[in-house]
Amino acid sequence: MYQTSNGSKAPKKLMQDISTRWNSTYYMLDRFVELEDAIRGTLGLLDNPPQTLSADEWKITKELIQVLRPFEEATKAVSGSKYMTASIILVISQGLKNVCEQMARKNFTVEVINVLQQLLSGMNHRDRWGVIENSKTLVRCTFLDPRFKSITLSDSMQQSVKNDVIELTAEIISKDRSSNAPLQEDSNSIPEPVDRDENVVSIWKTIDTKVAQLQPTGTVTSRAIIEVQRYLEDSIINRNCDPLKWWFDNKHNYPYLNQLARKMLCALGTSVPCERVFSKAGLLLSDRRCNLSSKKAEMLLFLNQNT
Repeated sequence: MYQTSNGSKAPKKLMQDISTRWNSTYYMLDRFVELEDAIRGTLGLLDNPPQTLSADEWKITKELIQVLRPFEEATKAVSGSKYMTASIILVISQGLKNVCEQMARKNFTVEVINVLQQLLSGMNHRDRWGVIENSKTLVRCTFLDPRFKSITLSDSMQQSVKNDVIELTAEIISKDRSSNAPLQEDSNSIPEPVDRDENVVSIWKTIDTKVAQLQPTGTVTSRAIIEVQRYLEDSIINRNCDPLKWWFDNKHNYPYLNQLARKMLCALGTSVPCERVFSKAGLLLSDRRCNLSSKKAEMLLFLNQNT
């Protein structure tokens, strides 16, 4: 009523947090602060109003929202299902650490500073965040993302993942050459004339000699090194660009590295998309729908997930 009387066409309600979702607590606090004037005004109209927050408690709540906002942003970023997420895990983890260290130097209340210190302590815990930096999959995905490449990695990690990617690319080149070798032998080529006389001059002799000289003689490793180095020297694209589209547009420039990128960048950064599928499966396969066959349940789940 207070919001409506003050001209609000779409009055908002307070939100309740859910114990299993930490970000719901953030949304609850954010909505609470957003409706501060409405809460104060409504309580002021009551004859016997309940005790509200003190000025210090309002300040703590507002500061706490500032601290939690980057974590909410990170949670939304890594929980997506329509874009790749594995390549942003290392970038976001470093970004969160930097933001927390910056906020720790601000003049926050003691209570909020304690929360910041606990968050930093948790992020620096080797058994948690330390495992992330040692994940080969995450490091490879970050390296193969043209938005980041190796800029977020330490010097030692940059060289390590570069060598790793070169080795994987060399394996792809080796397999490609092995599979194409028989085809080249069986392909229809211009018949080579039989020289019955050594003095006979063929019209193809000069061109055949030049083609033989131009055939690549480098090893698969040298070819992989060249392709990876050219990729690193190429410009880093804007953070809002689609890395998968970039790889599609540049597949002819990096034919082998492109194959590795397509294989690696499909990795998920979190289990959230999978959990969403299980949640929808649970809604479909309730007690009232126990007569659904497994095939029909699979079809319904697919339709629900892709609509």
